[in-house]
Amino acid sequence: MRRVVITGFGVVSPIGTGAEAFFDALGQGRDGIAPIRRFDASGLEARYAGEVKEPLTFASEYEQSLVERDLKVGFALTAAAEALGMAGVSAFSPDDCIHIGTSLETFFSRTFSAEPQAARDAFFQNLVTHPSWLPLDAALRAIQIRYGRAGQAMTNCSACAVGLQTLGQAFHAIRAGRCSLALAGGFDSLINPLGVGGFQLLGALAVSDPAPGKAFCRPFDAGRCGLVLGEGAGFVVLEERERALALGKTLYAEVRGYGATLDAHSLSAPDPDGDGAARAMLTALGDAKLPPQAVDHINTHGTGTQLNDPVEAAAIRRVFADTWRKVPVAAVKSMLGHSIAAAGSIEAIACIHTLRHGVIPPNIGFDTVGTGCELMHVGRKALSCDVECVLTNSFGFGGQNTALVLTRGET
Repeated sequence: MRRVVITGFGVVSPIGTGAEAFFDALGQGRDGIAPIRRFDASGLEARYAGEVKEPLTFASEYEQSLVERDLKVGFALTAAAEALGMAGVSAFSPDDCIHIGTSLETFFSRTFSAEPQAARDAFFQNLVTHPSWLPLDAALRAIQIRYGRAGQAMTNCSACAVGLQTLGQAFHAIRAGRCSLALAGGFDSLINPLGVGGFQLLGALAVSDPAPGKAFCRPFDAGRCGLVLGEGAGFVVLEERERALALGKTLYAEVRGYGATLDAHSLSAPDPDGDGAARAMLTALGDAKLPPQAVDHINTHGTGTQLNDPVEAAAIRRVFADTWRKVPVAAVKSMLGHSIAAAGSIEAIACIHTLRHGVIPPNIGFDTVGTGCELMHVGRKALSCDVECVLTNSFGFGGQNTALVLTRGET
């Protein structure tokens, strides 16, 4: 089997656009969550989100028209351009693969009424008079128009797990010899009345105003009160290692193993025993042919909800029974919010930074460990330590569980 490395990456996030800005903000523990500005959220209980702050520019009127109808397409194009540029890729070939993921079409109304019937009327009137939806493969088409058609190209939709799933599936495709280079990652934005309102109805969002001096999103903390929506994109370029070396490319990290499971327990809630999450981690480690003791750092899914955090912590304690008390864990959603389909790939890029620079991002919402959430949590300040092997988790609605193992990319 062939070895697979990462030779480029690109990020759009609430704390910075571009990898260097993103990494700098991670190290500083910058909070990207603030009151929603994109639309009038006064009729909602949940009024905070992690919005992308920087304006984005595009190469053509066609791209701009797509972005005006669906902002997340712009996130995808921007992250793809950075990743491909870093990897020295100007065009795709028939031997290449594009595997990207997102969540939902965008149906966007700029007004939201506190009166339910008025809100519904405004929403459906908007659809009739100003249709603003795009199909889920719009970003994939735009990428191929800009860079040419790859031999294999697909868009996946599997909720919050898809950003990491695309990396894992691309990794397996290259390792098995089905392609030599792949662009993979996730992109998303649900910061619109339908997205925020829908998650609020599910009871998943933090709805109270943050306490003075406290981060709003607080994974694993005793005072956590729900997830906060974020947005953005994270794309990476994966290549067969020997090919990358022959071309003189920088090896930013090596992908070692991937695991994916499905709880088949509930439409939204995770298996309370954490069995699927544990099996995903064990599968990734087995795929990497590494024992749990080899892992120096775990990047958690860490949403800040009452239900998910203790389930993930229990699964980690089960898999890392001998080491969980000394393996530092991060929860970067405390800074970014939950960017849904983009979360797993953005956080994998954060792991690349940790491997290269020995900086584990802080959990800026963590003060006191919540019941059942006992792990070695990194607190409000970044932790500097030597890291050679990282495991990162990404879980989704319906019990979709993914885990990826990364190691340093030295030659």
